[in-house]
Amino acid sequence: MIQDNQDKKKGGRPKKSSLTRKSKAIGVCFSEPELYTIKFRAKQAGLPLSIYCHDAILESIIKEPLKREELDVLRSLSKMGNNLNQLTRIAKFLNTKRLEKEAEIILNEILNIINMLSDDWKNSKRKKL
Repeated sequence: MIQDNQDKKKGGRPKKSSLTRKSKAIGVCFSEPELYTIKFRAKQAGLPLSIYCHDAILESIIKEPLKREELDVLRSLSKMGNNLNQLTRIAKFLNTKRLEKEAEIILNEILNIINMLSDDWKNSKRKKL
């Protein structure tokens, strides 16, 4: 009789390994509007709130913020774009041959800056955190 009990399989779900078991929790605080937004997005995705948050955190890509040098380059690019825009407005009223040389200089500077930035943004070589 004792052997019959040992031969029987135990019921229930088999235990998960320590690698697949989700036993660690992290507390995160949200304001009410943020919580409503997250609940709404989870409902749209058709997922429970905890699974939506879990997947959103693990599957998201976070890139490092822009460096000071990159921000300076973007500002100078913006300024050059504004200058080019002003030159085109002036070109409507003045002789376009005179402005052609000025516009060409600014265009070359903008192309140099774009080429400098292309390694970081077009090819996504920025560090992923």
